[in-house]
Amino acid sequence: MTGTEIYKRTPAYEREAREIRLHAPHWKLLLAFDGQRSLSEVAMSAEISFADTLPLVDKFLGHGWIEEQPITLEQYLKRMGAREVSAAGSAVAPATVLHEPRRETARLPSPPPALPVSAATPKMAEPAASPEKGPEVKSARRPMRLSAVVDFITSLVGNIAIGQLLVYRVFLRVPPELLLAEEVASVHLVDDTSLIRGEKLQAAIAEAIFSITKRSLPESVFASA
Repeated sequence: MTGTEIYKRTPAYEREAREIRLHAPHWKLLLAFDGQRSLSEVAMSAEISFADTLPLVDKFLGHGWIEEQPITLEQYLKRMGAREVSAAGSAVAPATVLHEPRRETARLPSPPPALPVSAATPKMAEPAASPEKGPEVKSARRPMRLSAVVDFITSLVGNIAIGQLLVYRVFLRVPPELLLAEEVASVHLVDDTSLIRGEKLQAAIAEAIFSITKRSLPESVFASA
């Protein structure tokens, strides 16, 4: 657990609440899980150290009294602002800075003023620029399955929590106007049924993944023809 998780109490807790027996500080922690605050914030409000909170969270999860609350991408962006996702994200190579300018729109330094060319001096041909080749998306106009994209991203690391952070890091690099154009307001980490049909959004997702992980999307993320 990284402390960024958000938990809420479950219907099972509501059914069993009258039979549950806990120490008073533990009740304070359990009742603090409101589906709004992160695990770190809940631990702070309950005045329990994060280290002491973890085994209690495991206990509550084991009894089914709490469950993780998914949040939309918009909610995540509002919570995180311009901060780095997490120090844990540095375990994912290569490390990147959130919200850095996209490669094609970054400002380049102004070229030096051109020297006058005499009629007797032939012009030398300038070497052609060779920009870094980005990922190719061979969708053949097939929709992209968002659940398969999420599964592919999380499979690149061996830790579920870091894999979830990696998913958010990727989608932070996707232009929000492209997501909103296809009504992708949230990214569910499990069993997301959304289909990405727009070629621009498909290419933006592939580029975001490549820029962070240097891996190209496999054909398996596309729905069958």
